[in-house]
Amino acid sequence: MHKLLVLLLAALQIAAIKFELPSAPPGGTRRCVKQYILADTLVVGHYEVGPDQSKEQRVDVEIFDDAAIASKYYHKNSVNEGSQKFTFNTHETANIHYCFTNTNTNQAYHESQGHKRTVALHVDTGAEAEDFNEAKKNLEPLEQELYRLERISQQLIKEMDVLKVDEEKMRDVNESTNTRVAWLSTLSIIVLVAAAAWQLHYLRTFFRSKKIL
Repeated sequence: MHKLLVLLLAALQIAAIKFELPSAPPGGTRRCVKQYILADTLVVGHYEVGPDQSKEQRVDVEIFDDAAIASKYYHKNSVNEGSQKFTFNTHETANIHYCFTNTNTNQAYHESQGHKRTVALHVDTGAEAEDFNEAKKNLEPLEQELYRLERISQQLIKEMDVLKVDEEKMRDVNESTNTRVAWLSTLSIIVLVAAAAWQLHYLRTFFRSKKIL
């Protein structure tokens, strides 16, 4: 229920974050923001990189997923100050990673100098990413809003269906695991009883051979 609530809120809200990205020598400092998105979902967003006071910082941006067959949706090196946009459709249901890397081009740079750049990321997904004003420009404002709510409802139903399938898979895995554990426990008991019986038989034979019994 808690997971479902999180997904419902995620579907209705816009993802936005702002953070400072420290600079580092070759290799750079890498920061990633992760967002779980369903397959075949429209993603529209933009990011804004703050000014480089030192003129020695290079920011690279990469967007990709962690599906079994990973897809790279966006990549740009040496991003200039200001806002940049991106748009893509996801290929698989997976976590989408928005990664920013700040590399200092000065070989003599030390982290104690404290160079950093501000990064702001804004992402819309699904129904929130669609431009209803353009797609339904012949509709009245109220009709456009009703259409937008209908698209959001469809997205929520789709996400709940995915959750249901995931829950069924997890239940099947749990049942399979419980069955295997039960068989293993039964086998362990049989082995222990057999070992105890064999030890008892051995001891009786040993004591009789020694004429103790």
